Formats: sequence, C-alpha cells, structure tokens
Amino acid sequence: MEKQIFGQCLIVLMILLSSSQIQGKTCNGLGSVAMVGCPEATDWNMPNPPRPSEHCCTLVRVIGMDCICEVVTKEMAAAIDMKKLVSVAATCGRPLAPGSQCGSYQVPSA
Repeated sequence: MEKQIFGQCLIVLMILLSSSQIQGKTCNGLGSVAMVGCPEATDWNMPNPPRPSEHCCTLVRVIGMDCICEVVTKEMAAAIDMKKLVSVAATCGRPLAPGSQCGSYQVPSA
C-alpha cells in the first residue's frame, strides 16, 4: 500500500515536472517537496543521520538540486543542517560544486 502511494506520487511529480518544462518553467516550488521528503537527512538533532532514504534520493534526482536550492532561504538554512543537505545531494548522485551557492548558503570549497 505504502509503495503504491509512493509510486502514484512519483508519477504525479514527473507529470508536473514534464509539463512545467514544456511550458518553459522550471521549478514551480517543487524544491519544497524534496525538502519535506528528506527531513531525517537534514535534521540538526541527528549527529550522524542514516543514509538518505530511497524516497529522499528519488526526490533529489527527479526534482534536482537547482530547484531544491531555489527554495533555500536564510531562515531555512538556519533551520536545517546545510552540510547534511550537501552530503545528501552527493549521496543521491547530485553533488553540489564546491564554492557554489545553494539558496543563501555557499557550499564550502573543497
């Protein structure tokens, strides 16, 4: 049941992404969906969070870090552990370049 719901959500998400790209738009706030889908991986209270869930990585790969970084405000960067978000991006196969900007956060140089 849980996998079926996840699959349906993923299909809807892909349709939204493809239709927004057809219309010439890119993110439409979908970065927030990924942030909500990966709370355990960016929580300040978890000293060494577990590997991001497959659900989290799917969101990161489908939505993309550009869209996720688009929604990172100064307030959000203070509320989550941005170093963990950078780690999640790399673990999920979408690494952020050292020195690049993710919202209001600058990714540390290597």
